[in-house]
Amino acid sequence: MSNESNTGEDPADSGVAEALRTAVERTMRATAGSAQSTRDRAGELVDEVVRRGRDARDEVARRGQEAGIELARRGQEATGEIGRRVEVLERRLAELEGRLIPEDAAPPPPVKDDAGPETGSS
Repeated sequence: MSNESNTGEDPADSGVAEALRTAVERTMRATAGSAQSTRDRAGELVDEVVRRGRDARDEVARRGQEAGIELARRGQEATGEIGRRVEVLERRLAELEGRLIPEDAAPPPPVKDDAGPETGSS
């Protein structure tokens, strides 16, 4: 008896089906490896993006800290410079006052803000 009578299939059809099944299995195995490789590469890329993001964040924080330190230094320098200029102005003002008002003269009376009778105008 032939194989055809037991299964109802033609032996030629059985060979084609087996060859097709083998080809599909090979394709699946080949694709599975490729898919795994693609998945691994995608994971590596995500890890790289995360690493670069952290590096960028750290660099921005470092630069911000340096900028803050520089601003504080400049602020201190400006405050010191203003203090020195005020001292120079105070000395010049005292010198000018000394030239205008002799040291043995009495100090001028205080000036009132209101225009009352104390101003000396009648």
